[in-house]
Amino acid sequence: MLLDENAFGFLFAFYDIEDREYALEPEEFVERFTEFRSAVLASAAEVPLGEGTRVVDLGHALYFEVGDGDQSSEPIAWLRRVKESLSERDFSVSAVLTHGGRWLAEDEPEWPETHAMEGGYRLVQLSRPSEPLRRALAAETATHGTDGSDGWGAGTYVDTEAVEALGKSLKNAPTPLASAGATFYRLGR
Repeated sequence: MLLDENAFGFLFAFYDIEDREYALEPEEFVERFTEFRSAVLASAAEVPLGEGTRVVDLGHALYFEVGDGDQSSEPIAWLRRVKESLSERDFSVSAVLTHGGRWLAEDEPEWPETHAMEGGYRLVQLSRPSEPLRRALAAETATHGTDGSDGWGAGTYVDTEAVEALGKSLKNAPTPLASAGATFYRLGR
Protein backbone atom coordinates (compact mmCIF):
# COMPACT_ATOMS: atom_id res chain seq x y z
CA MET A 1 0.00 0.00 0.00
CA LEU A 2 1.29 3.47 -0.88
CA LEU A 3 1.04 6.37 1.54
CA ASP A 4 1.10 10.10 0.81
CA GLU A 5 2.94 12.16 3.41
CA ASN A 6 4.59 15.55 3.64
CA ALA A 7 8.37 15.80 3.59
CA PHE A 8 11.21 18.30 3.55
CA GLY A 9 13.76 18.16 0.74
CA PHE A 10 17.32 19.52 0.90
CA LEU A 11 19.45 19.85 -2.23
CA PHE A 12 23.14 20.77 -2.21
CA ALA A 13 24.36 21.34 -5.77
CA PHE A 14 27.96 21.92 -6.87
CA TYR A 15 26.97 25.15 -8.64
CA ASP A 16 29.95 25.64 -10.97
CA ILE A 17 30.76 21.99 -11.61
CA GLU A 18 30.99 22.48 -15.39
CA ASP A 19 33.50 25.30 -14.97
CA ARG A 20 35.62 23.09 -12.71
CA GLU A 21 35.38 20.18 -15.15
CA TYR A 22 36.76 22.24 -18.03
CA ALA A 23 39.35 24.13 -15.95
CA LEU A 24 40.92 21.15 -14.20
CA GLU A 25 42.81 18.11 -15.39
CA PRO A 26 40.64 14.95 -15.27
CA GLU A 27 42.33 13.61 -12.12
CA GLU A 28 41.95 16.98 -10.36
CA PHE A 29 38.28 17.19 -11.35
CA VAL A 30 37.58 13.70 -10.02
CA GLU A 31 39.29 14.67 -6.78
CA ARG A 32 37.25 17.88 -6.53
CA PHE A 33 33.80 16.40 -7.14
CA THR A 34 34.64 13.48 -4.84
CA GLU A 35 35.67 16.01 -2.18
CA PHE A 36 32.31 17.80 -2.65
CA ARG A 37 30.34 14.61 -2.07
CA SER A 38 32.46 13.68 0.96
CA ALA A 39 32.16 17.18 2.44
CA VAL A 40 28.34 17.20 2.14
CA LEU A 41 28.04 13.76 3.72
CA ALA A 42 30.53 14.56 6.51
CA SER A 43 28.75 17.79 7.39
CA ALA A 44 25.36 16.05 7.33
CA ALA A 45 26.68 13.32 9.64
CA GLU A 46 27.86 15.87 12.24
CA VAL A 47 24.27 16.86 12.98
CA PRO A 48 21.89 14.16 11.73
CA LEU A 49 18.78 15.47 10.01
CA GLY A 50 16.40 12.80 11.26
CA GLU A 51 15.53 9.13 11.36
CA GLY A 52 14.73 7.63 7.97
CA THR A 53 16.32 10.41 5.93
CA ARG A 54 17.00 9.30 2.36
CA VAL A 55 19.99 10.62 0.46
CA VAL A 56 20.27 10.53 -3.33
CA ASP A 57 23.59 11.22 -5.05
CA LEU A 58 22.80 12.93 -8.36
CA GLY A 59 26.43 13.35 -9.40
CA HIS A 60 26.36 17.16 -9.39
CA ALA A 61 24.29 17.35 -6.19
CA LEU A 62 23.15 15.45 -3.12
CA TYR A 63 19.48 15.44 -2.19
CA PHE A 64 18.20 14.61 1.31
CA GLU A 65 14.54 13.93 2.09
CA VAL A 66 12.99 13.48 5.54
CA GLY A 67 9.35 13.11 6.53
CA ASP A 68 7.75 16.25 7.99
CA GLY A 69 7.86 15.64 11.75
CA ASP A 70 10.72 13.14 11.52
CA GLN A 71 13.42 15.82 11.45
CA SER A 72 15.58 16.06 14.55
CA SER A 73 17.22 19.32 13.44
CA GLU A 74 15.59 22.62 12.54
CA PRO A 75 15.49 22.47 8.69
CA ILE A 76 16.58 26.03 7.85
CA ALA A 77 19.43 25.98 10.37
CA TRP A 78 20.53 22.53 9.12
CA LEU A 79 20.50 23.73 5.48
CA ARG A 80 22.56 26.80 6.36
CA ARG A 81 25.04 24.83 8.47
CA VAL A 82 25.77 22.30 5.72
CA LYS A 83 25.94 25.06 3.07
CA GLU A 84 28.37 27.09 5.22
CA SER A 85 30.63 24.08 5.73
CA LEU A 86 30.85 23.72 1.94
CA SER A 87 31.57 27.42 1.43
CA GLU A 88 34.42 27.14 3.95
CA ARG A 89 35.93 24.50 1.65
CA ASP A 90 35.70 26.93 -1.28
CA PHE A 91 32.74 25.28 -3.02
CA SER A 92 30.24 27.43 -4.89
CA VAL A 93 26.92 25.87 -3.88
CA SER A 94 23.21 26.17 -4.48
CA ALA A 95 21.42 24.95 -1.36
CA VAL A 96 17.65 24.53 -1.53
CA LEU A 97 15.04 23.67 1.11
CA THR A 98 11.64 22.50 -0.16
CA HIS A 99 8.47 20.97 1.21
CA GLY A 100 5.57 18.98 -0.23
CA GLY A 101 3.98 15.60 -0.60
CA ARG A 102 5.79 12.36 -1.34
CA TRP A 103 4.68 8.79 -1.84
CA LEU A 104 6.09 5.88 0.16
CA ALA A 105 5.18 2.22 0.55
CA GLU A 106 4.34 0.93 4.02
CA ASP A 107 7.00 -1.78 3.73
CA GLU A 108 9.49 0.18 1.66
CA PRO A 109 12.26 -1.89 0.05
CA GLU A 110 15.84 -0.68 0.17
CA TRP A 111 16.54 1.72 -2.66
CA PRO A 112 17.82 2.04 -5.20
CA GLU A 113 16.18 -0.92 -6.83
CA THR A 114 17.61 -2.04 -10.13
CA HIS A 115 15.48 -3.98 -12.60
CA ALA A 116 16.68 -5.72 -15.74
CA MET A 117 14.39 -4.88 -18.64
CA GLU A 118 13.86 -5.98 -22.21
CA GLY A 119 16.25 -4.38 -24.65
CA GLY A 120 19.18 -4.62 -22.27
CA TYR A 121 18.03 -1.65 -20.17
CA ARG A 122 18.69 -1.38 -16.43
CA LEU A 123 16.00 0.60 -14.61
CA VAL A 124 17.19 2.22 -11.37
CA GLN A 125 14.37 3.51 -9.17
CA LEU A 126 15.51 6.18 -6.72
CA SER A 127 12.18 7.60 -5.61
CA ARG A 128 8.44 7.48 -5.98
CA PRO A 129 6.70 10.75 -6.88
CA SER A 130 8.13 13.50 -4.65
CA GLU A 131 7.06 17.12 -4.76
CA PRO A 132 10.03 18.24 -2.64
CA LEU A 133 12.44 16.61 -5.12
CA ARG A 134 10.73 18.19 -8.14
CA ARG A 135 10.75 21.62 -6.47
CA ALA A 136 14.43 21.30 -5.49
CA LEU A 137 15.43 20.39 -9.05
CA ALA A 138 13.37 23.27 -10.47
CA ALA A 139 15.07 25.73 -8.12
CA GLU A 140 18.53 24.36 -8.90
CA THR A 141 17.83 24.75 -12.61
CA ALA A 142 16.69 28.34 -12.05
CA THR A 143 20.02 29.14 -10.34
CA HIS A 144 21.62 28.72 -13.77
CA GLY A 145 18.94 30.44 -15.87
CA THR A 146 18.31 29.85 -19.55
CA ASP A 147 21.77 30.88 -20.73
CA GLY A 148 23.75 29.43 -17.83
CA SER A 149 24.73 32.84 -16.49
CA ASP A 150 21.41 34.67 -16.12
CA GLY A 151 19.92 32.71 -13.23
CA TRP A 152 19.63 33.26 -9.52
CA GLY A 153 23.26 32.22 -8.94
CA ALA A 154 24.80 30.21 -6.15
CA GLY A 155 23.14 30.76 -2.79
CA THR A 156 20.74 29.46 -0.16
CA TYR A 157 17.10 29.23 -1.16
CA VAL A 158 13.96 28.27 0.73
CA ASP A 159 10.61 27.28 -0.72
CA THR A 160 7.69 29.35 0.61
CA GLU A 161 5.90 26.08 1.36
CA ALA A 162 8.77 25.04 3.64
CA VAL A 163 8.56 28.37 5.49
CA GLU A 164 4.82 27.87 5.97
CA ALA A 165 5.21 24.23 7.06
CA LEU A 166 7.69 25.35 9.71
CA GLY A 167 5.27 28.01 10.96
CA LYS A 168 7.82 30.72 10.34
CA SER A 169 7.68 34.14 8.80
CA LEU A 170 10.60 35.99 7.28
CA LYS A 171 11.82 39.15 9.03
CA ASN A 172 11.78 41.19 5.86
CA ALA A 173 10.03 40.72 2.53
CA PRO A 174 12.66 39.28 0.20
CA THR A 175 12.11 39.24 -3.54
CA PRO A 176 10.10 36.17 -4.50
CA LEU A 177 11.81 33.94 -7.07
CA ALA A 178 9.51 31.77 -9.17
CA SER A 179 10.37 28.47 -10.83
CA ALA A 180 8.04 25.79 -12.21
CA GLY A 181 5.03 26.96 -10.19
CA ALA A 182 6.93 27.25 -6.90
CA THR A 183 8.12 30.38 -5.12
CA PHE A 184 11.46 30.62 -3.35
CA TYR A 185 13.32 33.21 -1.31
CA ARG A 186 17.08 33.72 -1.20
CA LEU A 187 18.39 33.44 2.35
CA GLY A 188 21.95 34.32 1.52
CA ARG A 189 24.94 33.54 -0.62
